[in-house]
Amino acid sequence: MGDGPTWSILIPTISERDRLFRRLLDVLLPQLDAHDGRVRVVGWWNNGVPPLPVVRQTLMRDAATDYVSFVDDDDLVVDDFVAAVVEALATRPDHVGFRVAYHVDGFLQEEVDHSLRHRRWRRDRVAGLVRDFTHLDPIRTDLALRGDFRRARRGHPEDRMWVGQVRPHLRSEVYVGRVLYHYLYSPAGSAWQRAGQLQATRPRPVVKHPYFAWHPESGH
Repeated sequence: MGDGPTWSILIPTISERDRLFRRLLDVLLPQLDAHDGRVRVVGWWNNGVPPLPVVRQTLMRDAATDYVSFVDDDDLVVDDFVAAVVEALATRPDHVGFRVAYHVDGFLQEEVDHSLRHRRWRRDRVAGLVRDFTHLDPIRTDLALRGDFRRARRGHPEDRMWVGQVRPHLRSEVYVGRVLYHYLYSPAGSAWQRAGQLQATRPRPVVKHPYFAWHPESGH
């Protein structure tokens, strides 16, 4: 393993998204090879129980790396996502910002800027939709753990709850001024919102890669 900061990319997934999860791994896992174990992917597979806030918090708590970030299993990253973030992490900032391409049912809607300079989530008349940070952005693990996804009330977005708790603790940033992440939204809604009603229609995927692991508490 190299001497630079370590980073865990955390991916909760469910059985019915098997195809989308594999699509993401096909893009993401080859990017890890050049970094000698400094960057790892940890997955959590189940049928929606425990609920997503618990899954996110457990993955983050157990990461044991300098940095953490999440990738949603139905999204995609660019081909040099890992390389760009690793370069940004070299100075050990609190946060790495970048642009996110926001798609709805396969059609690009806009690019969303993620940077601490925005200070909050809002729509700017000139810049459009902006975020100071989200759970998709690499953040120092000790600072990310200042927040707890599980504090979100049932039916309320756990990511926004977590952001509000972590926001006061982030100071420094390296900003990558281009799209690194593709957020692929469908109005059909998140399957995770039906926690407890999902069925494990497929076995847990077998993923053979030296820098990928399933969290030990995830399903089989």
